[in-house]
Amino acid sequence: MERNEILNRNKESKSKDEGLEYIEDKSRRYGEMGFTVICMLLIIYNFAKGLPIYDLMAVFWGYLGMSYVYKYRAFKTKAYLVTAICGIIAAVVFLLDYVLQTW
Repeated sequence: MERNEILNRNKESKSKDEGLEYIEDKSRRYGEMGFTVICMLLIIYNFAKGLPIYDLMAVFWGYLGMSYVYKYRAFKTKAYLVTAICGIIAAVVFLLDYVLQTW
């Protein structure tokens, strides 16, 4: 095979660019860290002011639980399954508590 033929086949293939995947993963990770920090700051502020925090807790635990659902589907480890279930249960409980408090 010639060099140009190999390059053309590589361009036509549907495989993802590893550099782009790395950037996507890294940016997602920074987004998660920013989300967590802002969520925690808002929870601390609301708690200090006597405002309800259950809505923020529901969002935080819902995000965490669903991210671990995906990790469990990929790796099939018991720890990911337990974390996913606990996160989703916590999200539902906090959401119900928030709705009941603000109804």
